[in-house]
Amino acid sequence: MKSVQSTITVFETVALHQPIGLSELSRRLGIPKSTVQRTLNTLRDAGWLRHDLAERGQWVVTAHFAALAELAPVAVAVRDASHDHLQRLRAECATPVGLFMLDGVTMAAVAGLRAPLSQRDVEVAFGPLPVHVSAGGRAILSRLPVATRKEALGSRLQRHTPHSLTDVRAILTEIERAEELGYAVVRDEFRVGITSVAAAVLDRRSLPLAAVTLLCSTDSADDDRVATLGAAAIRGALAVGESLRSRFDTDDRAKR
Repeated sequence: MKSVQSTITVFETVALHQPIGLSELSRRLGIPKSTVQRTLNTLRDAGWLRHDLAERGQWVVTAHFAALAELAPVAVAVRDASHDHLQRLRAECATPVGLFMLDGVTMAAVAGLRAPLSQRDVEVAFGPLPVHVSAGGRAILSRLPVATRKEALGSRLQRHTPHSLTDVRAILTEIERAEELGYAVVRDEFRVGITSVAAAVLDRRSLPLAAVTLLCSTDSADDDRVATLGAAAIRGALAVGESLRSRFDTDDRAKR
């Protein structure tokens, strides 16, 4: 029972003070670093905590946990800030729109709206998917340092369709292209027949928190259509980021 209580205490402390490092956790809790580290590893393996991509020594609550329990403050704030903007994008582009967050080596859907693709296509596309075949993943990685991109991709990449890129260098090239364009494009790499276009949502430090992703059938994804969706994804991501910053500014003023 004592170990369970300790695990819960560590999790709650990370949730309240994220991002937070091992030394700070040990100091706040009065627990030896070795004990805290074992607990962090357990929570990581269970999918509740992960390292902060921007600061590798820091720990944060996962987006997966936010999707299940709605207790990760940043993930919930991003989700709530996105709602109206996702609705507008769906109406404007007549296509499914989702908000995804990077969660280890996969993407977690924290908000999503269905529109005129088949229900099966939407459910498949909005399920957990690997970073390397995700437009949202590539859009997020395009706003992070090259070393972080390589670390997030890893080395053993699974092929999901004949079109999936599994060579790290090829994927890094696509991420560089996304950095130049402001949006990422993935055609048929997770499911044949689905093209996804995504742009990153940035916080006040210009670090990526999530990605606004639009979907269409590959048959309709000519260059003009993709460019239109790319521009829409950028507008949506900027709008979500602005709403999020306004929420945080309001909260900061309320605390003074």
